[in-house]
Amino acid sequence: MEFNELVFARRTVRRYNQEPVRQAVIEKILRAGLAAPSPNNSTPWSISVITNGEVIQKMRHAVNERLDLMFANIKPDHKAVLDKVKVFSTVFANAPVVLAIFSRPYHAPIHELLADTDISPDHISELRRHPELQATGAMVQNILLAAAEESLGACWISGALVARRELESILGAKDMYLETLVALGHQESQPHPKEPLDLELYVNYIP
Repeated sequence: MEFNELVFARRTVRRYNQEPVRQAVIEKILRAGLAAPSPNNSTPWSISVITNGEVIQKMRHAVNERLDLMFANIKPDHKAVLDKVKVFSTVFANAPVVLAIFSRPYHAPIHELLADTDISPDHISELRRHPELQATGAMVQNILLAAAEESLGACWISGALVARRELESILGAKDMYLETLVALGHQESQPHPKEPLDLELYVNYIP
């Protein structure tokens, strides 16, 4: 598939059948993810691959439980909204493969200069809009494109992070921070290619 065709063929897929994804295909997708750019080639990331259905359901339960605690006092007419949030936050539970994407703080060369100032590393990271998060975003995009090339469905899921601490505990994270989840699997049906957006609505040329 040509790159431009692949970009528009990639769609968010939330429904999967339970056909297993071959290990060789998973590894091909992971290698594509790890080929993403990172600041100073620091590779500030790691990926946990979850195929154990019991672990995946434990993750789902943790997310739903956290949402119930967060919104225990909502009005009855908002219950349907909470139910919808739960569905979109736990779509990974329907997939045979879940990738948990972790990052660690990026130690930039500029940090060597901070000893002579009252500027904190966290402030520098904020000013630079968190380079390690930008790197993990590039990694996830590579993963999504590689999945599409293999005719697999994939979904980038941030809603589950309301239970970040619980998920990190389930997955045994050490010195890394869970940034997002990606669900992978054989899609139930082939989605239509994405329509290109109107450049005029999103692009500004600076004279």
